[in-house]
Amino acid sequence: MAQKKTITLLSPAGSRESLIAAVQNGADAVYFGGSAFNARRFAGNFSDEELPWAVDYCHARGVEVNITFNTLLFDRELADALSYGRFLYGLGVDSVIVQDLGLARILHQNLPDLTLHASTQMGISDLEGALQAKEIGFSRVVLAREVPMKEVRHICDHAGLEVETFAHGAMCMSVSGACLFSSMAGERSGNRGTCAQPCRKRIAVGRKPGEQDYALSLSDLCMLSHVKELIDAGVCCIKLEGRMKRPEYVAAATRAYRAAIDGADAKTVASLKKDVFQMFNRGGDRTGYYYGDGGITDCVAKSEPGDALLQKMQETYAQDARKRGVSMHAELVAGKPALLRMECDGLFAQAEGDVVLPAEKPQDKARYAQQLQKLGATPFAVSAFSMQMDDNAFLPVGKLNALRREACDSLLAKISPHPDVPEVVSLPEVSYCGKGEGIVSALVRSEAQAKAAFSAGADEVLLQPVNYGDDTAAVSLQPYRREGKKLLLSLPVSLISREEHRRIETLLASGLFDGAEANNIGQLALIKHLPLKIAGSAMNAFNAQCVSHYYKLGFDRIVLSQELTKPQMRDILVKTGGAVTVYGRVQTMQLRHCPVKEREGCQNCSGNAGTLVDEAGRIFPLSNIRQAEGCLVRVLNCNPTDIVDLYQALPPVDAAVLAFYTESPEEVASLVARAVDARSGKTAPASAGSTRGHWSRAVD
Repeated sequence: MAQKKTITLLSPAGSRESLIAAVQNGADAVYFGGSAFNARRFAGNFSDEELPWAVDYCHARGVEVNITFNTLLFDRELADALSYGRFLYGLGVDSVIVQDLGLARILHQNLPDLTLHASTQMGISDLEGALQAKEIGFSRVVLAREVPMKEVRHICDHAGLEVETFAHGAMCMSVSGACLFSSMAGERSGNRGTCAQPCRKRIAVGRKPGEQDYALSLSDLCMLSHVKELIDAGVCCIKLEGRMKRPEYVAAATRAYRAAIDGADAKTVASLKKDVFQMFNRGGDRTGYYYGDGGITDCVAKSEPGDALLQKMQETYAQDARKRGVSMHAELVAGKPALLRMECDGLFAQAEGDVVLPAEKPQDKARYAQQLQKLGATPFAVSAFSMQMDDNAFLPVGKLNALRREACDSLLAKISPHPDVPEVVSLPEVSYCGKGEGIVSALVRSEAQAKAAFSAGADEVLLQPVNYGDDTAAVSLQPYRREGKKLLLSLPVSLISREEHRRIETLLASGLFDGAEANNIGQLALIKHLPLKIAGSAMNAFNAQCVSHYYKLGFDRIVLSQELTKPQMRDILVKTGGAVTVYGRVQTMQLRHCPVKEREGCQNCSGNAGTLVDEAGRIFPLSNIRQAEGCLVRVLNCNPTDIVDLYQALPPVDAAVLAFYTESPEEVASLVARAVDARSGKTAPASAGSTRGHWSRAVD
């Protein structure tokens, strides 16, 4: 008979009460953040003093603990992060969820037994990304929310590591880890755990927003009626979002999904779903990208639980009803020390008490047995009990209680062990692998922009076509290669379907390109055969350890994150080398759900897909890539970032990158020529209407 597939239910815990609510309502595992380095810094989280209690509370009840360690880190933070990793390891946590590859590198080297899960912030959305994560040292990947069910199944079937997916809760409009909207709007970075959620504010397509215009506020995900499909796809764990939500919501959501996993009937699931939606609802019963295009926008959250429902949920975790079955065997033999053995899930503990005294009269064995089985204040319940006791054996009640407490404490220590932490820890050495050539590199969308960039003196062009199935522009640009210029292909941040992979593989195998730029960890597999392999700015190279890791993986050039300040870029450049983006509208969001298509129907856009306008009247251009599974739409910043005149203040860079989207060929030529002049030391004033980005404005 085939073994029944099982799945782990992973619930959020933004506070002590939420953690208890999750555990008491049936979570198999919980995830929460500590005092630092987690992507929900505004949740209650757990202090260093509270964490030991939280870990032991969960383990005592058979619940795994996954700690969110999932922000990008600056170089100055890495030593503290390693110390924090040692602290978590010593607590015996089951895993840490990590985004920063620099952090993954130092944890894997210093704490090889610490289990690493690849955060959804890494944007892993294909088999290649999962395989790369496995090679790096991750044992599980938390897939991007945009991955459809058929691709989830494909990854589960072939990745050879655990796959976790979201099943319920808030959906980021942008691909996680690739959203810089909050960062550019107000220096509060989603990659640093301080997202201000500007996507939930009023914004409209092509005009200033009205009262009901929320074009970037996407509906929530609800897979409560589709748990079986996730199990059948091979997912090892389903995750419920909600570390910022109230404990009663955590209770309701956990309770509902526990019932669905355990095979509750449709009527029961429908009733539990009603409780969840009364507790919190944004957009109704939608399945996100699993079976469609993400849901709907213009969604405003509703929370209408009422006192009766709140009390009902509170009652589900008011008492400690999560008990683990234990077998107990007692030996009370006159003249020998009292013994009590306990066993739970294959773990054994034994306590030895005082010497048993001879009684003046026969004792009531049933009373002794009853006293030893009083486990009410513990996480245990007696599943089997046996006792060897002399008729004349005597032990005072206080001694019996002490014997039971010692045995329980010993068993709890076995259930939630605190491993010894390695003494010798250090940051891995980094080496300078850059070339410092100051190559002027232009990223363009069109053939006309490419020709303008080459003619103005660009050393190389990164072509990011509207359609990767069309090689017309690449063919037309071949004469520039014969003149010694390089033509490279820039890949999009999000790449999901097998068909789109094949289109890009065909284009890269054409011999038309000298190299390519990856913007997602999984894309290394697509470009590894090329002479020049670049890790683009979307790959979040935030520190020297991350840059070194990318070099180790096989990249030849690494473009630093656009969320770094001048001093932060400088510190990396002197240690490892790297490239810097000096001009261009930042891609603030990566949309798999097109707001234009939702409102006006597909417009068959060819690169310029319209605009979004916020309450302040700021205009954000939309730039699309037409992929096999539908468009990827990038929200560009309202103003271009321009530090061309400032980048000479940095150490020598491998390349100065200029990114062009809406610019005319004439504008491209002028801006490239200015960069060429700046490289030679000539004065190059900033362009009108531009911003300095994060040059001197650090993200929180």
